[in-house]
Amino acid sequence: MVLDSTIPQISNSQCLNCGNEINASHRFCGECGVAKVLPSQQINKIPEFARAKLVNSNRVYQELQEEAGKIVVLIARERLFLYMHWLIFIGLNLFGFWIAIKCYSDYVGDEMTKIMIASTPFLYVNLMTLLCLVPIKGTRLEISRLKERLTYVKFKMEFGHLL
Repeated sequence: MVLDSTIPQISNSQCLNCGNEINASHRFCGECGVAKVLPSQQINKIPEFARAKLVNSNRVYQELQEEAGKIVVLIARERLFLYMHWLIFIGLNLFGFWIAIKCYSDYVGDEMTKIMIASTPFLYVNLMTLLCLVPIKGTRLEISRLKERLTYVKFKMEFGHLL
């Protein structure tokens, strides 16, 4: 008959975290869930460079909320500018058209002369209003840039702990 002396016997051990007795066949503590460390195992410490830095997440979250609020205010301001530029553009075009109609209808002369008299304010005033398209385009680009920035801030608020 062969004795079981060749098989190493692992006795029950105590949890290093909570002090509860861990059964020899178990790998984890039943109370706190900490892995059981056998005397033959070597505890591998995490190198200093690989340790995660503890960041005050509440402070970071507050900063991100403040930045998101500032971006929302900037978007509202840019939209007001956009509406103002559109109103100026439409108003000046209507003013130029009104002056052209007024010149055409009030001038006494043949049709060709009336058209030439009416085309002068129509051409110059409406060409000047085309300059309003430049700030409209710039404002729209700024709004899209701010929306992208707001999306990134919301992403950082949601998934910042993973970055």
